[in-house]
Amino acid sequence: MKAIGRRIRELRIHQGKKLKDLSKKVGVTASFLSQVERGIAVPSISSLKKISDALNISITSLFDEEEEKKAAGNFSPVVRKTERKILHPSRGVTYHLLSRTLQGKIEFLLAIYEVGAGTGNEPYSHRGEECALVLKGKLEIKVGSFVYLLKKDDSICFSCEIPHQVRNVGKVPAVSIWCITPPSF
Repeated sequence: MKAIGRRIRELRIHQGKKLKDLSKKVGVTASFLSQVERGIAVPSISSLKKISDALNISITSLFDEEEEKKAAGNFSPVVRKTERKILHPSRGVTYHLLSRTLQGKIEFLLAIYEVGAGTGNEPYSHRGEECALVLKGKLEIKVGSFVYLLKKDDSICFSCEIPHQVRNVGKVPAVSIWCITPPSF
């Protein structure tokens, strides 16, 4: 039963589903589902069917290792370039989600700032921390009263609780990678 619980947990995490949300969808308590995932509780066939339906897999894939591998293949943590979700494409900034979902503990983005574009006229703040790496172009990043000019291969990390602002000050689109924790989109 531990192998089945482990498979359920892996598939749930691959799909970016929280224990609480899956338990509601299945109609069991989060505590019970946690015990199933840890191999402590044994679910009924009816519960296994509800769990597999909620995970969009066949119930047999929980028992058959080959089926489970196929099912896991559908929920790969790998995001192909063609699978990227575009978030908040406005004001000349396009964000591509580089992780499967925003349900994890970190937001992983590719940001493209058109010439002169930025995060807005006013600095903003939120809880957490941000890190960025400039791949192409120039970004001016204001953090509090400090202004930093980042060029290709430069990086920065700062507390998001300090008001901050980003703007492309170069003559070509600026491309950068951002990691933000916790996710802010």
